[in-house]
Parts: sequence; C-alpha cells; structure tokens
Amino acid sequence: MISFWRGCTAMALAAAVLSGCTGGGGSATDAGGVAKIKARGYLSCSGSQGIPGLSRPDEKGVWRGFDSDVCRAFAAAILGDAQKVRFVPLNAAQRLPALQTGEIDVLSRTSTLTFTRDMAVRFVAVTLYDSDAVLVRKSLGVKGPADLGGKTVCMQGGGSLVENALDELEEAEKIKLERVYFDSTITARDTYLAGRCDLYVTDGLAARSQLATVVKNPQEHDLLFIGKTIEPNGVAIPRGDDRMFDIVRWTANLLIWAEANGITSANVDQQLASGSSEIKRVLGADDAYGRALGLDQKWAYNVIKQVGNYGEIWDRNLGANSPIKAERRLNALQANGGLQFPLPWD
Repeated sequence: MISFWRGCTAMALAAAVLSGCTGGGGSATDAGGVAKIKARGYLSCSGSQGIPGLSRPDEKGVWRGFDSDVCRAFAAAILGDAQKVRFVPLNAAQRLPALQTGEIDVLSRTSTLTFTRDMAVRFVAVTLYDSDAVLVRKSLGVKGPADLGGKTVCMQGGGSLVENALDELEEAEKIKLERVYFDSTITARDTYLAGRCDLYVTDGLAARSQLATVVKNPQEHDLLFIGKTIEPNGVAIPRGDDRMFDIVRWTANLLIWAEANGITSANVDQQLASGSSEIKRVLGADDAYGRALGLDQKWAYNVIKQVGNYGEIWDRNLGANSPIKAERRLNALQANGGLQFPLPWD
C-alpha cells in the first residue's frame, strides 16, 4: 500500500486533504461549525435525560458516561481541551431537531444510524453497537419471548428501532403487547419500577446500566434481548459541513486505532517518543494530519492523553471499572471477536 506521506505528490489524495501536502490553509480549514466552536470556545454536545454509563450528570453536575466522553474527545481534538464542552439534555424526539437548528454541535446520545435519520442529519461514525432489550420482573414467570404476550410495556416515544424490535417480537411469537408511551425514558423506567407496567424496553446497554445502577433489587428482574437488528449507535452532525465531518470521523477512529495499537492515556508520551513510525506520525511527530484537518499538530495526542482510547472509555463508563460491568460483546475489537476495527491512516 502506498503511504499517505509518500503518495501525496503522486495521487489525487492531495486534493482530498486540501492542505495536507501543500502546507496552505485552504478555505475549508476553519469553515462552518468548526469556526463557530473555536470562536465560542466550547463544543455543545447532546446528553440524555440520565442514562448511567452513557450520559448523565453526577452529584456535582459533571456529565459522565461513554457518550459524554466521546464528546470530550471531539473537544480535545478541536480546542485542545477535553473540558471545553457543554451538554444539553435531550429526549429521543428532541435530539435530531436540536442538531438541525444548531442548539448542539454534535449528537452523541444513544442514536442509531438509520436511512431516515441520515437523510435529516449526517451520521459520521459508529461508536457503539447494541440491540434492544426488555426488563421484566421474575415474579411474572416469563421464561422466554413467547411468554410476553398480553403484557404492558413502558417505553419512550420517538425511538423507531425499539418500535421495530417490538413489532418483530409480536410477529415472530404471534403475540400482542400493550405499549404505554412516555416522553422520557426515565419516566418510562420509573413507571415500570413502580409496578404500573409489566415490561420496560430500551437499548440493551441502557437496560443493563439501569439494572446495575438504579434498580434496587436487580436479582428480581430479568433482561431479555429482543429483535434481530444490530443497532449501530453513532455520532452525528448537521448536514453540509465537510470539515466537521472529517474531524468527528477521524477522532472517533483514533479512539479505536489507539486501543488496537496499545496506546493509552498513561503511555501516550512514551509512544510518541519511541513508538512505530505510524504511531509517531499520527500522534503529532509530523503535522500533516493536523494540517489536513485544520487542527493542531498534536490533536491526536491531546485526545488520547486527556480522554484515553476506546477501551479506556468503555472500562471507565460501562466495563470493569464501572458499576455496570457490561461485557464488550459486539463492541470488542475485531481481533477479539467484536465489530470494532480502525480505518487505516495511509
């Protein structure tokens, strides 16, 4: 494969990366949303209405969770400081309009990439793979999906993938559920926990996090995955902003690439000094990647140093170092049997 660095003068890639080979700034370097973010001094990002492990403010008002940390990675890339981000809590119905109207710069909030949604906003990268699940009290004696017939299910309105999963369940098992809608997944959850619904349906990771951190007696509930669809949850930006698209895509890719190459927040300085030639280039020994994106030469270093790699973000919020203890499953690296793999930098 021809290297990015050796091939710039020989391939049309030079035009695609604008200033990556010429050293010029290029009119798109600070165009659109990136210029607004830099002028404002912070990134505006989505939050949920409180999903432990994904996005929720702690007792001090600091937003914690996997999706929140992904936003911090973008702030570190664009502004050099992972803390220069503000979060806007949104429910499922509010999230896309908030992005379209400019209320937020980036959507990183348990949002699945679908055709319809991608026609409204621009999904850039997949950060989590998930599937839908229901929580059900063990006292109901449910042994499998067929036993869910006739049950009432609490759910948040506006989530088309959850609706589809329930449709699949009803069709496959020839049963019917009574759906009870709420404008907030938290209200739906609390109504289920109060005993007013038989089931609570949401994304699998969200259900796992609620079971581990909110439910008082987790042993009294079962978690059943439903539907056949693998849901690629991703980050999205407004349509028509190529520079922001580039930054978000390659920052998300950086997190996975760093984990695949054993680069962590603890050893990134050592890797920059003595890692492979590719590692040193990406982390900032050469400024070509930064120039191509209109970012600081050490943008990638800043991201990993301040936020960590994909595995660190997972372990801190959802995995071994969190109360949730969720298995990586589909979100493991491809080398470990999962679906996550980095795009090549060449």
